[in-house]
Amino acid sequence: MKKKLIGIVLGIFSLGIISSASATELKLATFEPPKAFIASKILAAWADKVNKCSNGALNVKMYAGGVLGSPPKQYDIVTSGVADISWTVLGYIGGQFPLSSVVELPFLTKTSKAGSRALNTLYEEGYLDKEMAGIKLIGLHSNPGYQIHMKDTKVVKPADFKGKKMRVPSKIAGTILKTLGATGVKVPAPGTSEALNKGVIDGTPFPYTAIGSFRLFDVTKYHTEVNITNATFGLIMNEGKYNGLSSAAKGCIDKHSGQWFGDWASNLIDTQNAKMKVQVENTPGHEITIASDSVLAEYKKILAPIEADWLAEMKGKGLDGDAVLKRAREVISKIDG
Repeated sequence: MKKKLIGIVLGIFSLGIISSASATELKLATFEPPKAFIASKILAAWADKVNKCSNGALNVKMYAGGVLGSPPKQYDIVTSGVADISWTVLGYIGGQFPLSSVVELPFLTKTSKAGSRALNTLYEEGYLDKEMAGIKLIGLHSNPGYQIHMKDTKVVKPADFKGKKMRVPSKIAGTILKTLGATGVKVPAPGTSEALNKGVIDGTPFPYTAIGSFRLFDVTKYHTEVNITNATFGLIMNEGKYNGLSSAAKGCIDKHSGQWFGDWASNLIDTQNAKMKVQVENTPGHEITIASDSVLAEYKKILAPIEADWLAEMKGKGLDGDAVLKRAREVISKIDG
């Protein structure tokens, strides 16, 4: 009886080893630190959902902190197979995703929910097919609207930007800041705290979520709400790797893709953004200013040409920016008003 029991236990143990060994590992890369909100609460949670759905067939394993590649290399490491999946800022990848940058236009979005729904709708309806060719797109999302976070100097009105050194998170954000008279400095998101601490930059556009993710509490004091821009993020996968999976494994990824991914992720992001704003409000030494309607009108007047320039740029590339912006506005207005 004792030998029989030992045999059963060894058999179960062996099955566990076989099951673990037979799981297909999918490397999920992100440049965000492991404890940052996106990495810990969205990407890790998404991986867990897919792994559980696959019943051991898949092992999506996260490689955080940029260990598989720097922020601008996240697209390349997926297409080259260094990573199987990556979460990245599409604006970091120069020129590859022009139409997806629509949510970066000034004052277009307030919430992640609106921007994310618009982006995934554009993809579902075929507007983004050309720029997504060659990869398996799992899902898109945006941040909540970007506010202005400064180290030592309060910036409220457009004129306050003159001469300030500001972090540039995207091409459109760079144009916005230049138009306002600021000097743009390219700093990847994880390097923002150090850049502020060393005086490389005076401030940065960011949602409130970034204050915690990138340790900005000690290097910022003044926060001005303007919803001045946004960013597009993509969870992308190596197309060959996806095509090589079993139908069941593909099904688990597809189940957690598209609008499902965007709605799920944006709900977490908007909730976290609200929590972080409250935390900033209640932290001594921090001050939040909400730009008045008259001040916002000043910004909109100065920055109005940026939308027209974007549309002209899309036209020059042979892309229908007018249709994309119109459709994005339709979706966004139903959520953000």
